Amino acid sequence: MRIAICDDEQRQRENIASFIEPHRADYPAITVSEFCCGEDLLAALEAGQAFDFFFLDIQMKEIDGIETAQEIRKSNPHTIIFFITSFVGYVSAAFTLNAFQFLVKPVKQEAFEREFNRAIHKYLMEHQKYMIESKSRTVTLEIKDITYLESSKHFIIIHAGRREYVKRGNLNAEEAKLCPYGFVRTHQAFLVNMAFIFEILQEDVVLRDGSKAMVSIRRRADVLQNYNQYLAGSAL
Repeated sequence: MRIAICDDEQRQRENIASFIEPHRADYPAITVSEFCCGEDLLAALEAGQAFDFFFLDIQMKEIDGIETAQEIRKSNPHTIIFFITSFVGYVSAAFTLNAFQFLVKPVKQEAFEREFNRAIHKYLMEHQKYMIESKSRTVTLEIKDITYLESSKHFIIIHAGRREYVKRGNLNAEEAKLCPYGFVRTHQAFLVNMAFIFEILQEDVVLRDGSKAMVSIRRRADVLQNYNQYLAGSAL
């Protein structure tokens, strides 16, 4: 997990870094990079550095945290962003950028621990792997990249972007594995990643890439309920 802390106050950067440090025991791969201004952080991104978590002070000279986040979102739409500030008036602006959380200065360790652990859980969930084994090859995907699964006789067709993969199996077993990661069974033959749902019609679920998965009459109410709960959870 690569973490960027961007704050024009060194003491604040050190404070956040000290809260992160104990987590290295459980996650040795954690790296922390500190930046004193938005310009330096954006320059690092432009040079090819990548981060999974951003802690951004909203009030900085020149490019502030909101403007920095706007630039980050252009190429990193799903990365986890924490905003840090002393003024709660910025909350609405922060959440239009899909901020993960808003931390008020001085950041207390208890509040940090609660939200950072929640962010780690989200990150790990989004980076879980899915293995597709066949006689000729083994392919490993990230679960978050799978659009939907479709069953056909004794085979499962896994749709991921423009690619399709086929393996033997049944959809009941895949449902048990994937539902904890935001998938919903829409039909006897379809299991859909709710992150890709664009529209739920009477007989189909339309996905963001334009593809469709069937939804059965008896499952439609449950699909709507699960999708509403998913959206509510995503907004927290």
